Amino acid sequence: MRKLLFFFCLVSFGLSAQDGLKNSLKVNAAGALTGIISVQYERMLTPNWSFNSTFFYRKKSQIPLGTQFDKLAKKHSLGLTGVDFEYIFVDLAQIGVKGYSPEIRRYFGYKDNRWFVGLFGQFEDFDANIPASLEARYDGQIYTLDKVPINFDIRTISGGLLVGKQFRFGERLSLDLVIIGPHFGKARKVYAAVETSILSRLNEGDRLFLRDKIIERFRLSDEYFDVTVGDEKAEINAFKKVPYLGIRGVGLNVGFSF
Repeated sequence: MRKLLFFFCLVSFGLSAQDGLKNSLKVNAAGALTGIISVQYERMLTPNWSFNSTFFYRKKSQIPLGTQFDKLAKKHSLGLTGVDFEYIFVDLAQIGVKGYSPEIRRYFGYKDNRWFVGLFGQFEDFDANIPASLEARYDGQIYTLDKVPINFDIRTISGGLLVGKQFRFGERLSLDLVIIGPHFGKARKVYAAVETSILSRLNEGDRLFLRDKIIERFRLSDEYFDVTVGDEKAEINAFKKVPYLGIRGVGLNVGFSF
């Protein structure tokens, strides 16, 4: 991925000396629906090629359409993230993200309305608090710890292709409709911590019981994850990069050229 980013920058600097270059600043209007602030700077390299830098940020907060996302996570999460979300409540989650996406874009044709395909990289940093249901043993009895908050810290690097269409309105204004952009890569860091008062009252055997239940409930693979339970917190930590698949959904980037 670092080599891909270097290639993006090399192409940008190598072609930027050409005459007739245009710059555009774009804001994703569709981001208002999800609380994401997304700003993109585009520099035309030739009439049909451009280099884009997109910066995006979402304040840690509850996500819209949480019930729908919860259903999707419970159905597909194990195959995409390696973690089973059956006992995780995404609809009650507080999720924040910040990231950067470089992109080389190819436009087709010279009309005001034209299709484009982009090759992009994506760097994301997720900060989330997601409730989950855990099972613990204390004083010989089994307890269900319902909707215990789990703090997640996830950092990813990925790359992919996006498809869209641009509509121009005169020399200055434009609208980019991004239809879809799947991207695949690795989570460089996956860390989760559970802090609850019951941990300080557990003996060593009960901590091992809770550790095994966390692995069982979330179906964590020992190929990627290590789980430890102490007297203050339980931790899930990926000791190597975890496969990651993401999708850039519909975007409406309103642009101003200068």
